[in-house]
Amino acid sequence: MINIKKNKTELAVLVLLGIMALTCLLSLRVKSPTVDEFAHLPAGYYYWKTGDFSLYGKNPPLIKLLCALPLLAMNISMDPGLSYADAGDWRPWVFGTHFMRENAAAYDMIFFIGRLPVVLLSLLLGWYVFRWARELYGPKGGLLSLILYTFSPNILAHSRLVTTDVGCTCFMFMAVYYYWRSFQPQRHRAWIGAGICFGLALLSKFTALLLIPVFGLLLLFWAWRGKQGESAAAVPAFNHRLPVFIQRLWDGGVRLFWIMVVAIFITNLGYGFQGSFKTLRSIPHESRFYKRLAGSPLNSIPIPLPAAYLQGLDQQKLDAERGVFLNYLRGRLSNRGWWYYFFYAFFVKTPIPLHIGIMVSIGWAFRRRRVTEAEAFLILPVLVVLIVFSFFNQINVGLRYVLPIFPFLFVWLGQLTQLNFHKTVLRWSAGIILVGYVVSSVLIFPDYLAYFNALAGGPGKGYRHLLDSNLDWGQDLKRLKNYMDKAGIKELGLAYFGHVDPEIYGIHYHLIGEHPESGDIAVSANYLYGLPYVVTYGHRPVSIRPGTFNWLHAYQPRAHIGHTIFVYSMIPEQN
Repeated sequence: MINIKKNKTELAVLVLLGIMALTCLLSLRVKSPTVDEFAHLPAGYYYWKTGDFSLYGKNPPLIKLLCALPLLAMNISMDPGLSYADAGDWRPWVFGTHFMRENAAAYDMIFFIGRLPVVLLSLLLGWYVFRWARELYGPKGGLLSLILYTFSPNILAHSRLVTTDVGCTCFMFMAVYYYWRSFQPQRHRAWIGAGICFGLALLSKFTALLLIPVFGLLLLFWAWRGKQGESAAAVPAFNHRLPVFIQRLWDGGVRLFWIMVVAIFITNLGYGFQGSFKTLRSIPHESRFYKRLAGSPLNSIPIPLPAAYLQGLDQQKLDAERGVFLNYLRGRLSNRGWWYYFFYAFFVKTPIPLHIGIMVSIGWAFRRRRVTEAEAFLILPVLVVLIVFSFFNQINVGLRYVLPIFPFLFVWLGQLTQLNFHKTVLRWSAGIILVGYVVSSVLIFPDYLAYFNALAGGPGKGYRHLLDSNLDWGQDLKRLKNYMDKAGIKELGLAYFGHVDPEIYGIHYHLIGEHPESGDIAVSANYLYGLPYVVTYGHRPVSIRPGTFNWLHAYQPRAHIGHTIFVYSMIPEQN
């Protein structure tokens, strides 16, 4: 009987992950490369061909390398001598434009193949979500957490894109999981897995640096809980006269030291040990953060990290300090952002049943009046990520920045299977809520980036709340072409938020701007509601300023393409 139950559970896991894989594959086929993908994938191919990590160095190279790896078997044209080093911050997109022009015929297939490694990473993450939840709450808890994961619109949205978000989320989650296991009886060697995954996370995105305070806080919590509730005989002691707290702190601190050593080795390995152990003063830097460090003794100490990694971090800090991105929230623009941005984005961009589950879990935790060790390993990463991005960050351009909190929340919600729903009405209510969660995900297919819950008015009203990668990231150019074919539109006026040349997909267009025009017109939601950017796919770059398309607000759109492109049919004025 036990084996039968185990086989059923394993089959359910395979079915759920299979559904997720199929959903990603079917939806990515109809989505054009997004703003960041446009630069990420060519940069990864450039890394393989040149070994130079300076192109798009604002992000570590691992995910770009993984996504570009299958492209090495394709016949792709690229001149490694054309890196456009003088293009400044626009260098990755200028190179991406050259890459697109040189490979126009195979461009769609290149991105289809390049996105597959991210799909695989999302499936790996799903398996670990199930695994951790099962260890804590049993098979039912594991399956509930996996259902929440596989049908999460935000996870699905980024599981199909050549970006760093899912990769970083995957390795950060795995690192914390193995760190937790290293504190379990007979699991001390799990620190090796924690170190490897930490290193892979550092190679994926700079957000992974938050694992340093996370690991430190978890170590303190683990040592403190030992002082409160365990005897000296229960922990590895190096001196029985010392308090249990100090004993545990020493034991965990040694383990954390070796985790850091492994992580640093993996990070250097990812960069081919280029420029490692340089001093800060020998590395060009511009951010205030680095300049403060330059005034400290750290300035002359060799840093055991690649120079390219440190330079990329400097560039990221500089962007954050300058407020280089103009942030949008409920019709307002700001270069400094809002402390509550990510809380608001989470509220409107996650299904209502998830909010209900979180409230029930919080209520249950207050009723128990205690936090278990396992819960600390799930809750602390969420709090650290939210606090840092809310109060120490001025870039508010997408919920994806806090994507790493999602798998921890899903595992934590697996505890709901431990509640005793005595009344039939409560069991039915829980089932209906879960079905509602799945249905909300199914109904938004394939437009997961544009998901907004019913309280926000759904995806059709998403522009009232958030823009940029929360809604319109340039992903619906291919669907615009399909609409044009069905509607018999041969050419239109276009202002599209993205970098892919519409001609790649056979879209005949002319650029439009602040002057009213007649005929068929298509405008991206970002531009229509005031988010500035630069059109790069025309004959020359054109800046789109806030308010450029205010003249269209007096008209009703003929169609909404993927909730991101608004199509108008403007009738010429009669003389």
